[in-house]
Amino acid sequence: MQIPLVLSLFLSLVLYPSVVSGQISDDFNDGDDAGWTRLNPLSSFGVLATYSFPDGVSYRMQATASPNPDALGQSRMGALRSDASYSAFRISVDLVSFDPAIEQDIGILARVTTPGLGTLNGYSATFDVDEERVFISRIDSEEPSGVGDADLPLDPDRDYRLVFHGYEGRFLVEVFDVNDLTSPLVSAEGEDETYQDGTAGLFGNAGQPSGILDFVLDNYESDDRPDVDQDGMPDPIEAVFFGNLDQPGDLDFDGDGRNNALELEEGTDPTVKDSSVEVRKINVGPELVSVEFRMLAGKSYQLEKSSDLESWAVNLEAEFTDLGDGMGSLSTSRGLSTEFLRVKTAD
Repeated sequence: MQIPLVLSLFLSLVLYPSVVSGQISDDFNDGDDAGWTRLNPLSSFGVLATYSFPDGVSYRMQATASPNPDALGQSRMGALRSDASYSAFRISVDLVSFDPAIEQDIGILARVTTPGLGTLNGYSATFDVDEERVFISRIDSEEPSGVGDADLPLDPDRDYRLVFHGYEGRFLVEVFDVNDLTSPLVSAEGEDETYQDGTAGLFGNAGQPSGILDFVLDNYESDDRPDVDQDGMPDPIEAVFFGNLDQPGDLDFDGDGRNNALELEEGTDPTVKDSSVEVRKINVGPELVSVEFRMLAGKSYQLEKSSDLESWAVNLEAEFTDLGDGMGSLSTSRGLSTEFLRVKTAD
């Protein structure tokens, strides 16, 4: 499977020959964790980690206590999606059930490398149930170091969504009530540049040396479109156009009457006035990619390719189709290496 990512002028697509990043979602409604790699670093020491699916619609993790906390640390368990690796990432999951009597840390792993007993590196965003805080941490050989945190009283009768953003050395965590995903209850920021990329997943860690684990998660999603500065523009795309994350999404850089965030959402260039090739749909198949867009009266269109976002060449093999109702489509074959595409007016 090859994954598209909007990146450059008017419309650009990064076409990967294999999965290195992209969107993954799992609501666990199929009653299994196919696609996940389970983690139980203390399994050889007798810790029993149980993965189950209450009512076939969520993901429950339970683990028995560590037999030797002084030598092995507390009980811990998790699951990774090894089919996607992220540098820039946005990962979210819902915490739908936990026992407030159990001291435990529950959350998200990102940029994970070398998972295993005493070897896992990466970053985490966690609910600390007993301390009633949310933490961003760097993890070095399974040892966490705080990067950012915020107060967060938890009500076991409510469901919470944890959202973890990471771009370069910047991180943001947001927590929402699942019944109101428009305004976060709390947010925390942090900075660290130790680990650059890796896989993502879920985990829990006992809060006491002899503690156990028991929590339920749901609605996992991950992709490579973080927004650490919360300006409504995915950070990697914003950086391609502006060179940094300094431009606000609600301003109009090119003065064409549409703000920067809206232009990126619609697939137009926020740095070029009246670049109104409005992309409506992207179809990606095993051999072909096609782009559907809103046409302007009296204009013709061409598809251009680039390998470096600097040198562009017209794709003479691209086929144009008039879809009617003011919509057009350009289709071309997919390359085996990384390519960028853009749709432009030909005159």
